Amino acid sequence: MTSGQRIEISHAFFKRYVSSSNSLWDFITRFEWALSCIRHNELQLDHVDVHEKSSLKTSMVMEETMSEVYTRTIFFKFQDELFEWSRYMVKLSVEDEHELKYSVRRINDDGCRVCEVLVEKASNRITCSCKMFEIDGIPCRYVLTYFHRTDIFEMPAQFILQRWMKSCQAKRVANVGVSFHVGAALLSRRHFLF
Repeated sequence: MTSGQRIEISHAFFKRYVSSSNSLWDFITRFEWALSCIRHNELQLDHVDVHEKSSLKTSMVMEETMSEVYTRTIFFKFQDELFEWSRYMVKLSVEDEHELKYSVRRINDDGCRVCEVLVEKASNRITCSCKMFEIDGIPCRYVLTYFHRTDIFEMPAQFILQRWMKSCQAKRVANVGVSFHVGAALLSRRHFLF
């Protein structure tokens, strides 16, 4: 995210709650209201993550496992990538003593983008030339295609970032020096935040 994008996001946030005609007291009151709305929305999302099951598109073990691990929003992004694996093919292009390089491209589409999945033999580290995991934090369709074609049915730990896990999202909520554990009854504890 660029600094210009950050400024635009901040401006859009403040624009909804604050105007130039507000007094200092109005600004403080509206700003606190805005933060309360954000906290409430986060708690609602946490509640949905904990209490509602995501619908599965396939019968793959990896999809079912990740629906229990990822937050709902991230799971849907992951699911879109997972659903695409069947449209791609994997071909070993280079092998030496240190690494394996696979070319992954769309089936029956010669003019499409070809991505390379690199597997380091010593560390078993897997990277893709599209850099989706490095940017978004979820594995791309090319890596998922490689997993399927090489019979890897469980997500390797390197591809599960803690920030996208349900357990991380619902662990702690802090407010003005007060912290408490948020468990199953997220919305019932909402009154502590306001």
